[in-house]
Amino acid sequence: MDKRVNLFEKESFLASGFGAHLNRDVFLNTEPEEIKEILKQKGFALVRGLELSKQDFLKMYSQFGHIVAYVNDREKVGYGYRDTLELDGDKRKIVTGRGQLPFHADGGLLLSQVDIVFLYGASIKNMRFRGATLMTDHVLAIEEMPSHLRDVLEQETFEVRVTERGYYANVSPDGWFKVPVFTDLGWVRKMLVYFPFDDDQPASWESRIVGFTPFETKKFFRELSQFFKNPRYTYTHYWREGDLLISDNRRSIHEREEFNDAAIERTLWRGQTADTATGGPVKDIGLG
Repeated sequence: MDKRVNLFEKESFLASGFGAHLNRDVFLNTEPEEIKEILKQKGFALVRGLELSKQDFLKMYSQFGHIVAYVNDREKVGYGYRDTLELDGDKRKIVTGRGQLPFHADGGLLLSQVDIVFLYGASIKNMRFRGATLMTDHVLAIEEMPSHLRDVLEQETFEVRVTERGYYANVSPDGWFKVPVFTDLGWVRKMLVYFPFDDDQPASWESRIVGFTPFETKKFFRELSQFFKNPRYTYTHYWREGDLLISDNRRSIHEREEFNDAAIERTLWRGQTADTATGGPVKDIGLG
């Protein structure tokens, strides 16, 4: 039987065709380039029931491109991680912590090229309906959104300022800096946007729109968030241990819901790759 028949376990997550369920066994025996083509079309893919050590995980995602690694002058990024970031729910931290991470795409705040993002559910305990990851089809959403929202994204200048300096170390610029919302890659317009954190959440970054008052900025992002979270554009993923969520960082944006409950254990491992070298792949990791 043709392998492609078994590659998809179910229909897409959203009616538009966004998102894909991938068969575990076929995924493990499918060439990364074929998976990457699926991600370009579908935005993200979910594989369930995997049993991976951290080394297995690293070996798996390293086959998809150049590992986005933080070494040498970037070695303090993420409180000192090198390649696989452990999102362990440490209450003292934000990016790797338990609070909200509002809509964003990876890489922009660290001035890094990130094309594919890998999240693996290493340990999930006492969590059923908290700590979800939202995956959003920004391409379709922008095509269908009201013009008063789209015009702001297309015409205004967006700036960010990092506040969790321990994570961004000395790599991110000091103070406010411009982030281009759209970059035309030919096959897609990559969206790089950083939504502000809710008022009751510790913030890893701050966002503003040049010329907008704080009230106008908050109102815009609140309405845009509500629009993006329409089930037509966003899939909400509730984690199970052994889940692997792979997303094309150019084709989708994502958000983490908070799970600030002491009984919950939610440890994800995150890997990132780029299709072109961004400082070179990690050395000496025993990929053999």
